[in-house]
Amino acid sequence: MSMKGRPDLFISYKDETSILKNNSQKIFAFFGTVFLMLLGYVANDYWIILLSASVFLTIATWGLNIVSGMAGQISLAHGFFVAVGTYTAAVLGGVSTEIPYKVVGYELDMIIWLPLAGISAAGVGLIIAPLAVRLKGLNLALVSIGIVYIGSYILSNLNLVTGGAGLGRKTAGYTLLGFNFEDGIEIGSLILTRNQVLYYLGLIVALLCGIGVKNLIRSKIGRAYAAIRDRDIAAEAIGINLSRFKASAFALSSFYAGIAGALMFSTIGGVDVERFGLLFSVTFIAIVVIGGVGTVMGPIFGSVFFGLLPGIIKFGIDHSEFIRDSIPLNAAQLERVIFGLLIVVFLIFEPRGIWGIWFRLRNYFKAWPFSY
Repeated sequence: MSMKGRPDLFISYKDETSILKNNSQKIFAFFGTVFLMLLGYVANDYWIILLSASVFLTIATWGLNIVSGMAGQISLAHGFFVAVGTYTAAVLGGVSTEIPYKVVGYELDMIIWLPLAGISAAGVGLIIAPLAVRLKGLNLALVSIGIVYIGSYILSNLNLVTGGAGLGRKTAGYTLLGFNFEDGIEIGSLILTRNQVLYYLGLIVALLCGIGVKNLIRSKIGRAYAAIRDRDIAAEAIGINLSRFKASAFALSSFYAGIAGALMFSTIGGVDVERFGLLFSVTFIAIVVIGGVGTVMGPIFGSVFFGLLPGIIKFGIDHSEFIRDSIPLNAAQLERVIFGLLIVVFLIFEPRGIWGIWFRLRNYFKAWPFSY
């Protein structure tokens, strides 16, 4: 419990480390959840897809935040782990085809292929983890780039799994606990489309993943990650096993990436190996930077912004004659320019990202009228 009149001053360690520390956070979490649930019901299909992308990106960037934000290990191979999860799900939950290449698929239930997608990515992360023990900083970043190129080459030649470069394959099917929601589901008078079902499933998975990250930060493992990030030599001097904790950071990060990849491309229905290049991995780094490194809320802010940006630009172009006439760029080009400019702006003026802006605003209004 907290002291009366002092909601942020706790008198027990249990309350200090709780997930929702006060009634304000509990109320915000409740109404936020209700809002997201209602949003999935009233939004049209286009915005549902963008909202789903934001949810899946949040899961993936939470994973990157574990290894880079919390443990301080710079990884540019996150997109490769997303690919591992995507193709694991596609093989286990997808269908077999013969044309133009033979592609294997076992049509298993989502309850099987979704966790296995995360586990397979975590396994690959553990295999690569020994490199993180020997390297750090720029050297680790360069090695992770090499992993992306090697991984892309391997996947491009695994036609049985990926369908081949430039051709692609269908992703995992839409069967959960025996119920196929390819054409949506009907619950009494409530009718949900396929994309709405995926959105709600994504929210549930994201909630579980978010609780996992929050618990990780306040655990012994999370504190060990922070010590390694701040000064690995000092962390080792106080008894922290660098090899074990760095390996676990890569494994956990890869697990989140695999889960996100399995869900992310299920919304699209198909996937091409050419999607998983270096730029794809760099995008996750940019989202974390814009959102806020080393925080739970930062990846949410960054992912929502990046996920909804195409819709915001499309809305501006459709409803503003000035934008259409004065900017000689299409929607995709404008999106890249805006995103690139924001990376530069945040790195120079607000290194803590959108989370930093939100943190200052929150503290300002909490202290009002005595704010300075």
